[in-house]
Amino acid sequence: MAFHRRLSFLLGWLLVLAWVASAQAGPPKARPKPKANPNQAQLIIECMEDGAKVYLDKKLLGKTPLPAPVPVRPGKHKIEASKPGFTSFELDVVVKARQKLPLTIELMPYSGLVKFSCNVASAEVYVDGKMFGATPLIKDVMVGNHKVVMIKEGYNDFATEVTVQAGQKHFVEGVLTPFEDFSDDVKAMAKAAKEKAEQDRLAAEKLQAEAAAIPPGSAVPPPASWTDEWYKEWWIWAIAGAVVVTAVAVPVALTSGGEQDGLGRHDPAATVTLP
Repeated sequence: MAFHRRLSFLLGWLLVLAWVASAQAGPPKARPKPKANPNQAQLIIECMEDGAKVYLDKKLLGKTPLPAPVPVRPGKHKIEASKPGFTSFELDVVVKARQKLPLTIELMPYSGLVKFSCNVASAEVYVDGKMFGATPLIKDVMVGNHKVVMIKEGYNDFATEVTVQAGQKHFVEGVLTPFEDFSDDVKAMAKAAKEKAEQDRLAAEKLQAEAAAIPPGSAVPPPASWTDEWYKEWWIWAIAGAVVVTAVAVPVALTSGGEQDGLGRHDPAATVTLP
């Protein structure tokens, strides 16, 4: 117990001594500001395109527009700038002491990002007649108007146009429809076959309905024989016609032959002798 009291007393004295020492030392002294370099120069950077990244000696300064002139030491420096869809910019400059050097960054529009999609997978994509790949596809396309064609075997071609702007994102969605290239004759035959199939279906349904209407156990009537209503058969009348023609032609031929024989014979008894 006595040990704990002595330890608490000692810790209390240490805290008091530390507080007194900190009070005598006063507030921490501020670091002296570095003196401005009297020979320091400045770069005044401007750019027509906002959002371009600007680098000074490979170190990023920020994006355009920059808020203030950039302080630099005298000497040689490299300025770089870039933006998606635009050409890159590089420039080496030599800055003199206490010089304020204005710089203009020029970025030329070059391309935009285009995403090609289609309702049919793996459709070939052509831009201005040049194959770019198969859907789905994302490509950089040069600035300007372009003709886009998507094709796939068995489908009609899809064609459209897209106007690409530098640094912008564009979307082209193609719709391919199944290919049909049938002549009028083929279409007429297909229509006739379809109608015939429909007629056969209706006839089959009618037969099924008639069969269902027959009471169970009833005798099914046999199919009609050709002897029933034989007079309706065409070949019966053809045979009958041939028989009639033969019956008429034979007597006529015989009669004609007999008459010709009589005219050819000469009876001697009927000969008259003139004095």
